[in-house]
Amino acid sequence: MVETALKNNFDLRIAIARVSQTRAQADIVKSTQYPTIDANVRYGIQGPTPGPGYAANTSQWNSQPLWQAGALVNYEVDIWGKKGFDTQSAFSQALASEFNRQAVALSLVGDVMTVYFQVVSLDERIGVSERNLESIRGVGRGLERRVELGDATLIDLSQQLILQNNTDALVTSLKLQRERAINRLAALLGTTSSAIQIKAKSVEEFNAPVVAPGLPSDLLCRRPDIRRAEASLESAEADLLAARANLFPTFSITGGGGYGSFLLSQLTMPQSLFYNISSNLVQNIFDAGKRRAQIQLASAKNVELLEGYANTVVGAMRDVEDGLSSVALTARAYAALNESRNRAQRLAVMSAKVVERGGMDYVQLYEIQRTVIASEDAAISARGDQLIASVNLYKAIGGGMKLENDPCFGGGNLPAANATWVEKANKADSVFGSKPDLVVSPSGQASYRGTNKPLPGSGLQALESPMTPLLPVGGGGQ
Repeated sequence: MVETALKNNFDLRIAIARVSQTRAQADIVKSTQYPTIDANVRYGIQGPTPGPGYAANTSQWNSQPLWQAGALVNYEVDIWGKKGFDTQSAFSQALASEFNRQAVALSLVGDVMTVYFQVVSLDERIGVSERNLESIRGVGRGLERRVELGDATLIDLSQQLILQNNTDALVTSLKLQRERAINRLAALLGTTSSAIQIKAKSVEEFNAPVVAPGLPSDLLCRRPDIRRAEASLESAEADLLAARANLFPTFSITGGGGYGSFLLSQLTMPQSLFYNISSNLVQNIFDAGKRRAQIQLASAKNVELLEGYANTVVGAMRDVEDGLSSVALTARAYAALNESRNRAQRLAVMSAKVVERGGMDYVQLYEIQRTVIASEDAAISARGDQLIASVNLYKAIGGGMKLENDPCFGGGNLPAANATWVEKANKADSVFGSKPDLVVSPSGQASYRGTNKPLPGSGLQALESPMTPLLPVGGGGQ
């Protein structure tokens, strides 16, 4: 079910498409650091022949064709590092989108499991309530016969019918909650509710994972929302440096060369060769404070993201503490309520035997039935809350509950990138590499044109951190 959600969920597909957008935008910004070379083929007609102002009379107003073929080169020298800062900002934004994709995937997994446990819990609660309702109806039918025989009063019967109607309303309310939960689960899976089949019958079938106390704060670096905030902050810092560099003059070089002739047959002759080189140094003198305002804007954004980063870290620590507390306390609550349920079930069996022998009034039986219904429903709900608390803790610590082989353990020191990782990164970042456009395949998956492979980061790869280095070929990874 989780794999289906990671494959079909539309929010995750949107996040993956945004990754492709930011990667392409980073390539666009990086391309400005390189010179541009354009081929130029030109044909025109000019007159008068000597040039403007040279025709002595109307007889010299004749015109002739001009053929040209050559190349143009433009290059802006990045003296102050502005283009480098722009590139750094764009690639930080691309990295932030990668972490955003991982955050969406992590949240999706947590939401799917949370709603799934809710559905299973509601199914079990509905089953138990319907069983109790049928028992209550049996007692009510018996009371009706005793009222006819004069062995019971209308007050006893009315109390039993009230309990029956309240239990019936409870079952209806639980069914409504179940329908809403299954519809939400269908939306998370990117499908319809009719296509979902829940095989689990009870929340008791699942084992709540045991988390060792004292998880180190280093584990918080696994949270993609913190890494996303950090990457966004790095982008803002680069934007501030670029805005400051924009105060200095720009220096550009333009060159061209090729062949030009009035006769096409002489276009490639040596005497038709031409070239030109020019340079420009431009320093802004007055712009009504535009560039200074850009620096102020970039610095204000930098402060905003810095405060947002700190807020994200504090929130992550709170989530972990809440998750640990919830796991421990919901386990204690379930243990107590489960014991109450067992006692209530034994009490129901004993009271039924006492009622058969006429040793209990119906008011006491009515209270016992209410206690049984409430105890069983509370125990099932508590077990569901315990499982959901484990899911919330999974989300709070960034996915997973173990420290083995975690790249963030020990202050976030990532392992060095191996040769395969570097090779693939350089290949994907090459200015000469092909960059096919994106299309949606007949199966509904986004992919590059001409291929059937989904975009990078789709499926289970959506949970992988973009900072995790790739394994060598044959090492079990990609």
